[in-house]
Amino acid sequence: MPLYEYECIPCRKNVEDSLNAIQKGVTKKLVSELVKKHDNINHIGVLDLEAEEVLAEHGKRDRDAVDLNYYLHDGTTLVLFNLKKNFRFSELIYEPGDEKKLKCPLCGTKKVEKVVSSFAFTSDLSTNMPKPDLGNLPPSVRDRTFLGEYIEEKDRPKKNR
Repeated sequence: MPLYEYECIPCRKNVEDSLNAIQKGVTKKLVSELVKKHDNINHIGVLDLEAEEVLAEHGKRDRDAVDLNYYLHDGTTLVLFNLKKNFRFSELIYEPGDEKKLKCPLCGTKKVEKVVSSFAFTSDLSTNMPKPDLGNLPPSVRDRTFLGEYIEEKDRPKKNR
């Protein structure tokens, strides 16, 4: 019974579209419209890190919500998103047909996709980290991904003496 990570496509698209709109030009009106337009976004804040000032901000931050940070314009602009729930979630899959029954915990849509996980399921307790399954990635990404065999000295198992 493996544990997989999924992303809700519509919820992720809301954040990506907002980020693209902010990257083109920041106004207080734009940020206000983005928060009102997307249900999964509580608050958006845009900060200029060089001038140390808030460029635009709208919405109410929720302490129990998820915060996402993005840097734009070579790291000079910080965009803070406060989301009701993260568009990435994990699910235990007991049988192969269970993947078709998945729903986003926030919006309830079934438009979800499996993503490369930050953790992996392994049946043994070996010291070598399991390699991620790249089979579900698009071929263009899979061809550019290289996983080497080198294991750092600190991660190698102790030798018997």
